[in-house]
Amino acid sequence: IPVGGTLFWTLIGLGVVVAGIAIGLLWDLRGHDVQHLPKWAWAAIIVLVSFPIGPVLYLTLGRVAHGQQPSASTTPPAPRQARPIGQHPGAVSGSTATLDRPPTSAWRSGPPPSAPVIATTSLTKIYGDTVALSGVDLAVPRGATYGLIGPNGAGKTTMLSILAGLRHATSGDIHLDVDRRRIAVLVDTPMFEPWLTAREVVDLARHLVAPDLPTSNVDTALAEVGLTDAADRRTGGFSRGMLQRLGLATCLVGEPDVFVFDEPSSALDPAGRREVLDLIGRLAHSTTVVISTHILADVQQVCDMVGVIDQGHLRYQGPIADLLSRTSAAYTIHVRGSADGLRNRLVDEPSISDVEEVAPGRYRLVTDDAPDVEFALPRILAELGLALVAFNPATDLETAFLELTQ
Repeated sequence: IPVGGTLFWTLIGLGVVVAGIAIGLLWDLRGHDVQHLPKWAWAAIIVLVSFPIGPVLYLTLGRVAHGQQPSASTTPPAPRQARPIGQHPGAVSGSTATLDRPPTSAWRSGPPPSAPVIATTSLTKIYGDTVALSGVDLAVPRGATYGLIGPNGAGKTTMLSILAGLRHATSGDIHLDVDRRRIAVLVDTPMFEPWLTAREVVDLARHLVAPDLPTSNVDTALAEVGLTDAADRRTGGFSRGMLQRLGLATCLVGEPDVFVFDEPSSALDPAGRREVLDLIGRLAHSTTVVISTHILADVQQVCDMVGVIDQGHLRYQGPIADLLSRTSAAYTIHVRGSADGLRNRLVDEPSISDVEEVAPGRYRLVTDDAPDVEFALPRILAELGLALVAFNPATDLETAFLELTQ
């Protein structure tokens, strides 16, 4: 090409334009999050891959707009000090939250709700002609144990998948007051490479999400879920219940800020289910836990907040105690002594609408004024000379759930 010719200067001009575009994209790369690859890799693609393929790949696949969540993060988390499993992430160094806490109950009064760590606004997910979620405004307070319940096909798993970043919403907004890399997710049926041992699976999870944490966390996590004796067995011979426990261990080992559990006790025997519920109880208020399950008794035992999803709509959200108080209040009582006149005396109380004797000395009451009954019952028993053995709420979450959805 003759120097000074028209073609020469045209090529020079094109080179300047390409170089300018590359420099502009590199400057843009500095101020934006990226996905799929680290920033140095995208810089190499912009510079080395032939124009315009490199810039187009970065703009379409790598660049994350401000306010958008990356679909896959490749930036390693900042180093942090190890803390014992169950310790609050904001605790003073050297202090450890106790793991021996009393069993939780829906009837206890928990701490006041804090600012949401997870919140959605008008979240909608549509699959073809099926609306899985419709305008859901979810709010999970930090430190809460939040139960997400609903019939099969109501949208629970879709909601958890969107919160975990495994699926994208059709519309609506998600606000996470926590790094998504600090959210641990346990799917309904966890599966692992069958030739790996349980210890290798958990150590691999530790290496992927928190390589700066000590390897002792692996044995601690396995002990928490009752797999110490099976730590060196290959997972190909594990039962479904053991795989469920192993999935829990992979979540625990990284000491996340938020746990998302999809049916965490569905495959376990009664003893294993009890252990998982105790574990979730120990996590309560030191971390945020979101549970989706169809076992409503489990939710009532360990959760202080509940969200009821039905046909893609959030029918209720708030404390479990408030949901139970909206239903017909029922109590069971057990008395000692001659209770011949007790039923008639209870029926005469204006606040008691129904009395059923379920066994000698045992009754079930239904009332629309629970506080009045709680004050009146001791007086009635004292008048009749009866001893009170037990007095318990009989309204359960299943009753409240069915009244709300049907």
